[in-house]
Amino acid sequence: MIKNIIIISIICCLIIEITPAQQLSKKMGTHVNGERYRGSYKNGIKDGFGEWTHPDGDIYRGKFKAGVKRGSGIYTFKNGEQYTGSFKRDKQHGMGSYNYNNGEVFKGEFKNNKRDGKGYVVFRDDTTKSGTWLGDKFVKKDRLKNVTRYLQATYPSYKKTKTSPQLEISSIELNIQGNEKILETNESAELVIELENNGEGNAQGIEVFLDLNNYSGGLDIEGFKIIHKIIPGGTKKIIATIFATKMMVTESISISAYITESFGHDIYAPSLVLLNTKSLTIPELVLTDININDQNNKNGLIEPAEVIQATMYIRNNGQQMAKNVSLAVLYGDFVFNTGKSSFELGDIKQNQKKKVEFSFFAMSEAEKELPISFELKESRSKLDQIIPSGLDLYRNNKIQN
Repeated sequence: MIKNIIIISIICCLIIEITPAQQLSKKMGTHVNGERYRGSYKNGIKDGFGEWTHPDGDIYRGKFKAGVKRGSGIYTFKNGEQYTGSFKRDKQHGMGSYNYNNGEVFKGEFKNNKRDGKGYVVFRDDTTKSGTWLGDKFVKKDRLKNVTRYLQATYPSYKKTKTSPQLEISSIELNIQGNEKILETNESAELVIELENNGEGNAQGIEVFLDLNNYSGGLDIEGFKIIHKIIPGGTKKIIATIFATKMMVTESISISAYITESFGHDIYAPSLVLLNTKSLTIPELVLTDININDQNNKNGLIEPAEVIQATMYIRNNGQQMAKNVSLAVLYGDFVFNTGKSSFELGDIKQNQKKKVEFSFFAMSEAEKELPISFELKESRSKLDQIIPSGLDLYRNNKIQN
């Protein structure tokens, strides 16, 4: 009996000691790297409103969702600069304002912690710059009233409904240029996601963020815009364009999607679709051969004042398609064109040849290496080139009287 009393007493003491600590853990957490958090938790993860402090001195006060900064908040940096606005997936994203130490204030769009989109800079109550930013750099000037009108339309105030929405992905399509199954270098694809609201309240301020797994880079993705509202039972399609740049590599990419809603009715859709990519070498246009047909004596030589009919071929040795190829025959001193000199060759596939026929004659004063060359142009100007013809003028050794 005495032993049982002692055990019960010990348990009671442990409860008295543990309970305050458990209650405190719901308000204050300290991470192994020195970060501190005071605020709301859900299932042991930061969720709701809280204050997060980094050991370097940065402080965030605002909303969290599933352990990351999500919603409105204020981030104060250790140097005193401050961002106030929207956060998505732990980053400054959406409408916000940034106060700099020099007194400037930027108001506008942010993406991935950088000024990106429309906005304007205010200094001492005067607007000093307005327009478009890209990757934190000012790229295009625009009138202030146009910028503010855009921001007001893109980031309206949403009113929370009494009933909740329930977002679901009803369909997804990946359409690759040319109806192919593999996205190749310099080609585009469209990712079409259809969203459906199966809840009883309006879904508002909806954004889609793609998460690419097994991805090495080289894709440009754009086109997803904010959906302001999907009513109960309603659907909306959103389309993103995926462009394969020359930096892309050959791989299989699993695409997942984070879909966020203004009031936190977010969903995560893992492994929505598989995108197979293939890296191709750039087009390489080369002159394969030139055949000449001399009109006078048929001896196969280019002689002075003799009209020459020439046939040549342009071949693409690269893997990518050469697009919108054009060719111009250029003539120098004492060489004259007697026919067509410019040609539209269109697209040239890998190892494909395009035939070109032209005619000319050269005077005896022309240089032995005839000043004839071919100017090739492709849709990408960096692939433009000028190729010497390699044609020689034959001269006899007779002394002219």
